[in-house]
Amino acid sequence: MNAIVKWGIGAVLVGGGAAAWYYWPTNNGMVTSFRVAEVVRDNFVNKVQATGTLEPQELVDVGAQVTGEIKEFGVDVDGKRVDYGSEVKAGQLLARIDDTIVELDIKRAEASVAQANAQILTAKANISQAEVNKKKADRDLERAKKLGVGDALSQMDYDQYLTQAENAAASLQSAQAQLANAEAQLQSANAMLESELRNRDYTRITTPVDGTIVVRQVNVGQTVVSNMSATTLFLVARDLSKMQIWASVNEADIAKVHAGQEVRYTVDALPNENFTGVVNKIRPNATMSSNVVTYIVEIDIENPDRKLLPYMSANANFIVKEVKDCLMVPEAAFDFRPTQEQIDPAFAGRPRRPEGPAAEGDMPSAPAAEVSAEGERAVVWVQKGDKVAPVRVLRGESDGTRSVVTPMPGETLEAGDKLVTGVYQTSAAAAKGGAQAQGGLFGMNGPKRRPRGAGGVEPRPGQNAAAGSRGGNPHM
Repeated sequence: MNAIVKWGIGAVLVGGGAAAWYYWPTNNGMVTSFRVAEVVRDNFVNKVQATGTLEPQELVDVGAQVTGEIKEFGVDVDGKRVDYGSEVKAGQLLARIDDTIVELDIKRAEASVAQANAQILTAKANISQAEVNKKKADRDLERAKKLGVGDALSQMDYDQYLTQAENAAASLQSAQAQLANAEAQLQSANAMLESELRNRDYTRITTPVDGTIVVRQVNVGQTVVSNMSATTLFLVARDLSKMQIWASVNEADIAKVHAGQEVRYTVDALPNENFTGVVNKIRPNATMSSNVVTYIVEIDIENPDRKLLPYMSANANFIVKEVKDCLMVPEAAFDFRPTQEQIDPAFAGRPRRPEGPAAEGDMPSAPAAEVSAEGERAVVWVQKGDKVAPVRVLRGESDGTRSVVTPMPGETLEAGDKLVTGVYQTSAAAAKGGAQAQGGLFGMNGPKRRPRGAGGVEPRPGQNAAAGSRGGNPHM
């Protein structure tokens, strides 16, 4: 019976020690516990996120330059009536506009050409007649000059011969001018005829390029009214196997984007598939909406199997920096500062924060791709039971939530290690209630951490309720 009592007393002492190991009662009756986050080994990607729309790389606007009624549509390469999604070849008929009025205009132009030709013939005949009259007048004047003014030829008769010669010369010049005018009218009539013939060609709406019809904006029977700007009838995408994403990037992130940069994106229609593209250019004209300035970035993408369709929404990630197979820790781990009582006695003499810039001898022997050129020394704290131990690391790339780290020479840090990001306090009663709910102080698995929300009001993740110090999110 005495042995049973002794074992019971021993068990009570062990249980009390276990409770003291997990819970640190403070003077105000509160129990302080560690908030921890695991070290993760993964690929680090620093990226700029944006949304955009898929667009054809080259979109051809096919319009109408004449007014009239749409009489019929053409056929595509498969012999079917052209419509949305039809594949067409350059020069292929898309639609035909009623050409009745144009044909009448062509006939009027042809009549004008014939009339101009007739006027030319008349002018040439008049020239011939004028030349004959001039020659006769010149001969008469020559004889008059030989006779001279005297008894045989009066002054009046001489003057008459002179006047007739001058009139004949003027008539010849007039006939020559009429010929030039008739020739000009012929040129004008020919130009008008050519214009009307071209208008007849315009009644046949054809595609200038090979491609796919993306938009059809007219129907048979609809009247097309051409004005100062040509009316759009069809939009033809030249090649849908090569497309673009027009992504809107905030001005705060635009400096991280450049031509040739890799872009990874998804579309809502294919949520389980990932695609890649390359930045083509940044459009310099910015837009402002609700005081937010954004720039349009053009991203070239490949679409060989035509799964991606124009005007789909895309979620784009511009890859700024990527580090393969690296250790990552939450940012909150760098802000934790333990008290002297919380530090493992074996490391009590180690510094609690980095001191000065990294020395040359402190640089880790790691691949260059895993170490930032601007890395700095830092200290993180690994949980060792109810104590913490410091680990010196080189702090590298960060995305604002996590940082890439590499242990300094002589230090050890592995994936799965628990880093302390802060502390939080609960009442002793709530802590005891949490321990009993986990199987009591004498359970086979020993004391376990209190489940989140098992009593008391917890501070927000990353905040010490007692001291107000920063901490990390245990679920990061």
